[in-house]
Amino acid sequence: MRPHVCFVSDTLHTYLGSGIETGAGGAERQQYKIATALVDRGYDVTVLTRAYGSLRRETVEGIDVRRVIPDTRGVQNAPRKAARILAALREVDADLHYVRGNPFLCMVTALFTRTVGRGAFCYQVANDSNVEPGHLAEMNPLLRRGYLAAIRSADAVCALTPYQRDLLADEHGVDATVVPCGYDLPPESDLIDHADRETVLWVGRMNEDQKKPMRFLDLAEALPDREFVMVGPHDNDDPDYYDRVERRAETIPNCNFKGFVPPDEIHEYFRQAALLVNTSDYEGFGNVFLEAWRYETPVVSLHYTLHGVIDKEPVGVHAGSTDSLPEAVEDLLVDVDHRREYGVAGREHVADEYSFPSVLAVYETVFDRIAPTE
Repeated sequence: MRPHVCFVSDTLHTYLGSGIETGAGGAERQQYKIATALVDRGYDVTVLTRAYGSLRRETVEGIDVRRVIPDTRGVQNAPRKAARILAALREVDADLHYVRGNPFLCMVTALFTRTVGRGAFCYQVANDSNVEPGHLAEMNPLLRRGYLAAIRSADAVCALTPYQRDLLADEHGVDATVVPCGYDLPPESDLIDHADRETVLWVGRMNEDQKKPMRFLDLAEALPDREFVMVGPHDNDDPDYYDRVERRAETIPNCNFKGFVPPDEIHEYFRQAALLVNTSDYEGFGNVFLEAWRYETPVVSLHYTLHGVIDKEPVGVHAGSTDSLPEAVEDLLVDVDHRREYGVAGREHVADEYSFPSVLAVYETVFDRIAPTE
């Protein structure tokens, strides 16, 4: 008998039909893929997610979805929010609980498994900022201590990259298993020839601190003869910033601001793009890189290199500075053969390193270790 797995995510509803625009991203897509794959393999799967609409509970693609996490923020709302989650966890009574990122949900879930003593806890790092000392130093000291204690109490900790695994070991004394993001490849018949692609694409949350979308708008202004497309939802922590980005984008004639795109429609943008531009200062993993490479779309990245992959493999260009970014993009746009070469290598890299069946197999090994089946 397979263990009953409970995903605790206040944003996973975006992949379960809520229609709400905020929160849809790579972490949510990965959790959705894992959850649905586990259902197919005979696991009972529950998702605790944001409370929305009139229904409290429904079944979506075989997943028991419970809309119970209050959409509230701030210290004053934390006790009520935690109480609702703890009550739901007790009601679900799962064998294993999974949290990706989100320090608050990590702490609440760890509190439940440690105090009630029911079910194992697997914590998945979602972003470098979840474990980098410099970012953690910006947290409230009490919150930081509670969060790190929760990670250390987990029955299993997973990292997306060797870099995160090493940080966990060296800085926090935590052993972690590397489980990267995983993807399936679309058939080659779905690919568009590079000579027929023209748009420069940006995809990400409208997040000022990490994603830096205004840099993409600077790029569009620097290359007025090129077509730019911008896709991404609001950021939960700063919804007003989205409006500022949209207002500026509307003043740039060669920039098509799409905003939020439903998860099942996003693939077409990667498929049609000549290249993807990444303007982030840092990433958790860089899911958009893999999304692009699936369709042989090369990447031009300002800073983030997927921990050296772009510097070592012929899958894209590392611009390195905002001054160099326009030239790097223009050079690749005019060189169709180079784009094709980078795109083919990127797709091969995804197939070799990030096969979803391989990723799922690692998760099952981890889950079986901490919540063994009878």
